[in-house]
Amino acid sequence: MSAMTGPARARRIRRFVTTALGLVSATVLVDACVIADPPTDLPRPSERRPTIVRASVVPSTSSVLGSWPSKFIVPVELSDPLAEISWASFIDYNPVTGEGFIQDDTSKYEPASTRGNIRLLEIPITVPSLDRCHYVEVIVALRLNTRDPRNAHTPEEPGGDSVGWFFSPSGDLAGCPVLDAGLQPLSDADAGDDGGGV
Repeated sequence: MSAMTGPARARRIRRFVTTALGLVSATVLVDACVIADPPTDLPRPSERRPTIVRASVVPSTSSVLGSWPSKFIVPVELSDPLAEISWASFIDYNPVTGEGFIQDDTSKYEPASTRGNIRLLEIPITVPSLDRCHYVEVIVALRLNTRDPRNAHTPEEPGGDSVGWFFSPSGDLAGCPVLDAGLQPLSDADAGDDGGGV
């Protein structure tokens, strides 16, 4: 087999380089077409209601308040930590009249008040008359309609969460009025020997 001459070898190398460059160019053009396509938006997850982390609420809801705190601390778990949430506070709320609606506000994302997906709300609630019992509530939601106090207690879709505290000047519920929820009181005969009621 005879050795390849210089000009023949040079032509063969040129053909090889030309073919290789052609393949690389074709690959780059195909990739460029893919890269040039705009990215599609990922589907957004459906909204989920905020949830109060009851075990971390301050003051604790497991005991009756005997003194009024300077603020109520309400940790709220969010599916989207960047979400804006609404809150409202109530003292002795009456759903028929809207009486008892105290205040509302929104909470926006701030690194200082958000750890992971938990947003910490610090809510100062106006001190009511401390010579009688009260029921204090905080409601959180993505959206609240507080223009009409009668609707302020009901979160808009996808819903919300609430937490409540009992306050009594004595530190216990003895002497606080009891709501009967429309039930008729038992007569002494219905109550039995212990005189207990509903």
